[in-house]
Amino acid sequence: MMSDQGIRWQRAQELMRENALDIETMAACLGIDESKLTAMLADTPKRKIPDSLAQLMEQTFSKPQGWLDQGEDGGISYDLFGA
Repeated sequence: MMSDQGIRWQRAQELMRENALDIETMAACLGIDESKLTAMLADTPKRKIPDSLAQLMEQTFSKPQGWLDQGEDGGISYDLFGA
């Protein structure tokens, strides 16, 4: 199963694709430093996406609260092994 940060990273990438944004433009939309966002959204992220930024992304791009933390299945997890 993917980590919460892995899901957030995937969803943030999805937002950029949906809105045809690069990291520079997304940083401008969110009003945050481009280098900080790059550290979170690069192919090998060096920083986690904090809760506050996840909420800001959801609000800015009109996604429901908690959207960034839901996997492709809508957040339903069938974890048979407790991993």
